Amino acid sequence: MSLKQKEEITVWVFKDGKKGHEKQTDALVNALSELKKVFVTEVNINEDWQTKLNLSKPADLLIGAGRKTHSPLLKTKKVLKKSAKTILLMKPNMPAWWFDLVIAPKFDFFLFPNRENLIRTDGVLAKYSNLDIEKNTGLIVIGGKSRHFHFRKKVLAHQLEWLINTKYPTIKWDITTSPRSPDLKMPVHKGNAKFYDWKKTSDNWLSEKIAKAEYTFLTPESVSTLYESLSTKTKTYVFHHEKRSSENGEIKTKVNKNIDRLKKNGQIGFIDTKRYFLSRSVKDIKLSHPSEKYHLNEATRVAKEILSRL
Repeated sequence: MSLKQKEEITVWVFKDGKKGHEKQTDALVNALSELKKVFVTEVNINEDWQTKLNLSKPADLLIGAGRKTHSPLLKTKKVLKKSAKTILLMKPNMPAWWFDLVIAPKFDFFLFPNRENLIRTDGVLAKYSNLDIEKNTGLIVIGGKSRHFHFRKKVLAHQLEWLINTKYPTIKWDITTSPRSPDLKMPVHKGNAKFYDWKKTSDNWLSEKIAKAEYTFLTPESVSTLYESLSTKTKTYVFHHEKRSSENGEIKTKVNKNIDRLKKNGQIGFIDTKRYFLSRSVKDIKLSHPSEKYHLNEATRVAKEILSRL
């Protein structure tokens, strides 16, 4: 019996402890739950998961995101044989045809000899929200160092203070960090901003804030948060980070090339800064707005595709 014919489906979600990966699997399970009655078992692969897993219990789908979930997915499928289908989110680091379905962003370019088990997505999966935004509210999400962009604290601080004090002084701003953030000082402000340490917020705090904010600004390496923002009604912007460089010039990565594409297409807004020569001081700063509301609902589209294929 195909999944489409079943009234109920059982899903085992393999989690690696990385928030960005787990948000993607949660988004997919949530979308499946809107179409079918879903029973979920969470498998923490950082624990002794093999001894805790009830392999006598049937499963329809085995879902994972991140390279650490690859082997557990395949090992479990081998035991369960044909009773379960493997679904891997993001580009695999082993032969993709070993999985029943691979769900990968369009910016993850790779040679894929068996395209029948590939579903391409516009960015990474994120929960869809159709909630109305609250006027005059803004959210700022600060990431950290990456191989895609330089993280210059002084340049970012200038952008933050300009944004909350000069550009939008009447907006009520919530500012938060992430696990990758360096130690940062709260920007000088006029009483219109509040700082939240990510370690002291609830699991759903960020998602709830994004869904309600009129404006969301984030550092451009924060891919998961970017697409979560684009799946709500908030207006999405990225701060200006310079691309990393080598002696041959700027280093192009899939992430910074995708940011350039979104900017060029007017799908996200962005801050642009110019620094004084050989200085971290900013001499000019501008804001470009998105030309269209890019309201994604990829998780629902993918969930429907899974049910039709399997």
